[in-house]
Amino acid sequence: EEGDAKKDEKKKGQKEKKEKKPKKELKKEKVTKTAKRVHHVALASQTTFTSAIRPINDTIVQGCIARNKEMLAAEHVRHLNAEAKNRVEAYILDTRDRLESSEDVSKVVTNKQKAELVKQLEKAEEWLYEDGMALSADKYAVKEKELRELGEPIFFRLAELEARPAAVSAAQEKLESTRALVATWAEEKPQITEDERAKTLELCDNITTWLDGVLKEQEKIKPHDEPAFTSEQVGKKLAPLDKAVRVLSKKPKPKPPAKNETEAKNETAEEDANATDADSTAEGAEGAEGAPEGADAPAEGEASEGKKDEL
Repeated sequence: EEGDAKKDEKKKGQKEKKEKKPKKELKKEKVTKTAKRVHHVALASQTTFTSAIRPINDTIVQGCIARNKEMLAAEHVRHLNAEAKNRVEAYILDTRDRLESSEDVSKVVTNKQKAELVKQLEKAEEWLYEDGMALSADKYAVKEKELRELGEPIFFRLAELEARPAAVSAAQEKLESTRALVATWAEEKPQITEDERAKTLELCDNITTWLDGVLKEQEKIKPHDEPAFTSEQVGKKLAPLDKAVRVLSKKPKPKPPAKNETEAKNETAEEDANATDADSTAEGAEGAEGAPEGADAPAEGEASEGKKDEL
């Protein structure tokens, strides 16, 4: 109990001390803040490279682009020159091979013409590997043109040896078939007038006359000379005829004339009358089929009545 009393006294003493301490008063004071000022100053600088390697700038980039364009242009020119030179060389080798390998060449060229062409080919080949080793494309084009003017007429005549007779044969068959077709138009295609048929036959006659004339001229010309006509000319002569036949073959038939009201009514009345007659005929046929059955019935009745009378 004494210990408890002491504890109570201590607590009372502490409370009294706390009560005796005076409270501090809070004072409010204004604080003024100073604004910070920032000053920007441009500093002078200088770049110094200590090695031989320098960084790439715009000037260097543009210079590289310009040089690249120059190299591409030069490469393009070189490519064109090489292609032109190759064409000349290829024509020389190909022409020489065709002259030696084709058996029909001798039919369309004289020994003199062939010797001249071979001579020019040899000269061109020597020029190609000497003075013409590195030239521009236009110079090679001129040389190729000179060689073709000598060689192409020979090979054209060689090709026409087969193409011209084939074109003539096809043209003659075309003319014959066209005349036969026109003969059928009068009945099968009445929409094609007589004048149109006559003009078509006239085209056939004109082509036949021209063809006969050039064939006679060609017989007088030697195979190694310029031909009187070509297979291409035959095709051009047939073109107008082909067009005329194609257009007339597609010509539509004329439409039937329009019927007036009176004709339409008459036709309707005739159809109705025909329908009525058909119905009457059908009914009569049905009655005729039923008549024998009705006739048999009365006969049987009469017979039975007779039997009754006898009884």
